[in-house]
Amino acid sequence: MKLAGIDLTKLKRSFVCAAIGLHHVIATEQNMRLHFVVAACVAAAAAFFRVTSAEWAILVLCIAQVMAAEAINSALERLADRVSLEDHFLIKHAKDAAAGGVLLVSMGAALAGAMIFLPKVWLLLFP
Repeated sequence: MKLAGIDLTKLKRSFVCAAIGLHHVIATEQNMRLHFVVAACVAAAAAFFRVTSAEWAILVLCIAQVMAAEAINSALERLADRVSLEDHFLIKHAKDAAAGGVLLVSMGAALAGAMIFLPKVWLLLFP
């Protein structure tokens, strides 16, 4: 079935595959589960401090970027392991670079979170 030139059957299949992939990453990757715990804590803090809509948008985008980076890192690691389970410096470099990408995105998210939450915590502690 098509709607405005879009094959809805293929689109549905794409979303199902994406959901399966996300489920697999959550089920198998400790770091992804940690990201979900941190995201829940951030959401709770955002609700507690009644952050603005713009701040919510920044937090949501940061959370999504970190989780997407982790999913991409996991996919690259799986592909690299499929290519060769033997130690090879190029595969190690690729895996390390992907993990470094997750670290960079996480550091940026942490900085954005600090910029949003630290002034609010300061005012709570020192009114």
